[in-house]
Amino acid sequence: MIKRNLFLVFLIGLLSSPLAAQSFDSAIEQVKTSFNKGDFSNLSNLFSESVDLTVLNTEGIFSNAQAKGVLKTFFENDKPKSFQVKHQGSSNDGTRYAIGLYVSSKGSYRVYVLLKNKQENVKIVQLQIEEEL
Repeated sequence: MIKRNLFLVFLIGLLSSPLAAQSFDSAIEQVKTSFNKGDFSNLSNLFSESVDLTVLNTEGIFSNAQAKGVLKTFFENDKPKSFQVKHQGSSNDGTRYAIGLYVSSKGSYRVYVLLKNKQENVKIVQLQIEEEL
């Protein structure tokens, strides 16, 4: 009986792993779409309750609503031309990250997004938009 229960726990864990990977992949797709369209509202749907945010000279830990406002201003001032994810990966603690290049009407920016699985939902916990050197 104990072996059977352990097997069931193992099987459930094994089957749920691909689901978490799919949700990370769909979150990264949502990030790509949002940056390509300059859609701050869609992007902010992925924000955690608080976000470690750096957008050019503005940085700090912001509430979801505050971060949305900062992004709105950024996208209004820097209309998108293109966005590409250049690199993505994961760390041992279960977080995933993506590094991309955002090209706007005013210049090019390096974008770093850190995603974490929180309460069975993938959320952005850190977002950095910095001038490309």
